[in-house]
This record gives sequence, C-alpha cells and structure tokens, in this order.
Amino acid sequence: MLEDTEIIPTGITETLDVLGWDHLDAVLLASLATEAPLLLVGPHGTAKSLLVERIAAALGLSMRHYNAALLNYDDLVGIPMPDEAGQTLNFIKTPGTIWGAGFVFFDEISRCRADLQNKLFPIIHERRVVGIGLEGLRHRWAAMNPPAPDEPVSGNGTATDYYFGSEPLDPALTDRFPYIINVPSWSQLDKDVRYALVASQAADRGPAEETDALSLEKMVQQTADLIPDLQDAFADWLGDYVVYLMDLLEHAGLPQSARRARMLSQSIIAVHAARMVIEDVRDPDAVDPSTSAELAILYGMPQNATEVPPSEVKLVALHRQAWEMIEYLEDERWRQVMEEFDRARRVILADQLEFDDHDMSRLIVQVLGMEDSDARQVGLATAMFLAYRHKRNLAPSAFEPLAQLAYHVLEPRTVFTSANNNSPEVRLWNEIKQWVEAQNGREESLRFRLERNFVLNGFPQMWSKENWKEALTQFISDLGMFGIGDEESE
Repeated sequence: MLEDTEIIPTGITETLDVLGWDHLDAVLLASLATEAPLLLVGPHGTAKSLLVERIAAALGLSMRHYNAALLNYDDLVGIPMPDEAGQTLNFIKTPGTIWGAGFVFFDEISRCRADLQNKLFPIIHERRVVGIGLEGLRHRWAAMNPPAPDEPVSGNGTATDYYFGSEPLDPALTDRFPYIINVPSWSQLDKDVRYALVASQAADRGPAEETDALSLEKMVQQTADLIPDLQDAFADWLGDYVVYLMDLLEHAGLPQSARRARMLSQSIIAVHAARMVIEDVRDPDAVDPSTSAELAILYGMPQNATEVPPSEVKLVALHRQAWEMIEYLEDERWRQVMEEFDRARRVILADQLEFDDHDMSRLIVQVLGMEDSDARQVGLATAMFLAYRHKRNLAPSAFEPLAQLAYHVLEPRTVFTSANNNSPEVRLWNEIKQWVEAQNGREESLRFRLERNFVLNGFPQMWSKENWKEALTQFISDLGMFGIGDEESE
C-alpha cells in the first residue's frame, strides 16, 4: 500500500492561510485521519475558531459552532415533543441543532456548566446524544482558554494573562481528547510570521477554495491509508516505549490513565503517517519515528489543559529517556541503567556495572544535557567531577563540561558582605550560612566549603528565600550519592 499511495506535498495551516501553526500540521492531520477528538488550548485571538471553520469548509463538512458558555441543551438537540401516541419523543430541529452535522466545534468549553459538560461527554466520546447515534458526525473538536491558577503568580504577568472564568475540565472529559494542543500565542510567533499576519488579508478570506478542499481531503485519506501498515511496522518497539514512558511520566508527577496509554500508541502511529504525507515520503524509515513520538507526547498530555501545563523541556526529556530505553532492550546492563529514574543514580549504577570510560562519558553527557535546572546541573557536575576525576579517563566531551561547571563551585569564594548589615541580602546570607553550618558542624570541612561556594556562585541573583534551601538540599544529596564527604581534603 505504501508504494501505491500518491502523496501530495503540502501543509495544512498555511494552505488555509492560518499562519504560525505549521509545526502543528502533522498533529492536526493525524486527528482528522483518525477522527479523534481534539482540544485547542490558548489565549483569545489566536485563530482557534478560524482554523476549525476553514478545516471544516475545506473538507466540505456541515459544521456546528457552539459557544459552550452560552449553550443550552435544547440548542443541541432541539425541542423535545411527544409523538401522537405519547410513546416516544421527537425533536423539533432547527438549523443549529446537532443532527446532520459532520463537524462539531465546542468553543469556550472550559466555561461550560458542569451539568452540560456531562451531556457533551457522550457526543465527544461516543458520537451519541440522548442515546441516539449521530450519523455522519466525523470530527468533534473543542477550544478553551488556559484555566486561571488558584493563586496568580506574582511578577509573572498581569491580570490580563489569566482567564478567571475559565475552569479546568473534568479529568474524565479531558481524558477523552487524544490530542490536547497548546496553540501559539503572539509572543511565540516568529518575527516574519508576525509581519505576515499584520500584512495579510487572510482573515478576510471566504470559504476554502476548491483546490484547498481537494488537497486536504486527499491528505486525510492518504494518512488513514498508511496507518494499518505502520501498526505492523512499529509493533516491535511501540509497546515497550509506551510502557516505559508511562512509568516515567508517573514518576515525574504526570500520571496517566490506561486509556491515555492506548491513545498515545495510536497517536504516535497517526502522527508518523501524517508526517509521511506532509513530507512526501513512502518509506516509513525515511521519517524519524522518535520525532513522531515526541509530537504525540507534547500534544497528547491532558495536563496541557490545566492551570500549570508541563514544560516542553520536561516532556521532551522524558520522551528521550523512554526512547533510549528501547534502544538498549538487547543490552541488559544498559537497560538496567536506563530504567533507573534518577539521573544521578543512573551514572552511579553504570559505574558499579563497570561501564567502560567511553560509555560512562556518553552517559554523563546525556545526564547533563537532560537537566533543565541550572543549579542542579552545576551541582551534579561538581559531584561527578570530584568522584571521577582520578578514577576515570573520561572523554573530553564529558570531562570538559564537568570541569567548566564544577569550576564555579571549586574556585575559592569570598563570603558575601555589605555595608548595610540589615539589607535583605545580608539577612538572607546569614540565614543560609547558619543552615549550612548546622548541617556540617565546622567551617573547615570540604562539604561546608562546597556548599558555601555553591550558594555564593549564584548569590544573590539566583537565589531567593523560597528556593535556596531546596537547591542546596539537592546539592547535598548529590554529593552524598557520589561519596563526596568530610573525609575528602582535596
């Protein structure tokens, strides 16, 4: 089937004059090809509704666009009337009722009443309303503004950054959306895209042109046709990857349901098929499956619709760790190491398993690269440098970054002073110093000097009263794991 499929090389969003969304093309196409529900999350004015309207028009589908914040159930189903015999109910339909729709879009779903959300549930999940199947309904998409946090973070924005009427969806409802996409805001658009948006007349364009419709319909069908072949092609590794990923997500505080695990498996295949269509290739190996899995993860987390969505850096790091696990399935020692959740302990385990210097160097570079906290990166590098500087003949690719990062802590530092002994910086430093002394007992110990220099490396710019103890506690833990203690004098 792959050889016989004619693939048209074109994107989706740019063809429909929706600019700045091209990185989402494969995910959108995957949703359309599998007819899987999709949730768009983003600020107002980011073209969520515009995109949906143009996709529905390009596919030639009858669309219903509902504002869920203002929706009444009668608006969906019509007015129920008993038949003449009084045995059943018939619905008086209007042009706005859901009967006969091919594409349904629930805008502002996070502002919808809880009782109505429950009634939308079977439409989104089962394509049924009041127990009746919705014949012809293919796509169920929704949109929402990001929910407001319970306590807006001071200094991170103004009140206009929050949507106080937007509430988190019921988790069971969110878990019925295989795709949950954080859409790009103005600040996330490239400079060229911003200028193009300002100059463009795209927003005034009418319904999709015939060429747009033909292109999108073909792309959707081609993607759907490729999926069965990819299910067989990915069978050797996909199950292991998703199982590893689920464990990593749970350990990272992002637990998922068994349903989400199945959804992600299906989404990875669908996204890969969509990328093959968009990139005009017929060989599935010509498109990197790791990137397809990464896209499915980034835009398939239900936490994307919560007050504090997971960071992209964190999700990518978890994906890469799971991907590394399946690459080492045949190597028992590597598999043991990659199954260790804590990155620092992973290096220690590799040393205990007598990895050679080349593999140790490779692992150290991976661990440093995956750490998104500057403070933890410096702390880990210091601990690993002291532990392995004589024991291991590390490659320059590992030794040099270790030495450069550790230098900030190993270099003698001057204790912070100020002419104003009552300044906030002095008071904070005195608090930190007393805490460090209480942990170590004496100032001449190596552990005390390391901890003091670690804090001084970023003081006062990096630290605050809220985070210095957490970072320092982690540094102490890392030193202990690598055996760096008072008995060392170098």
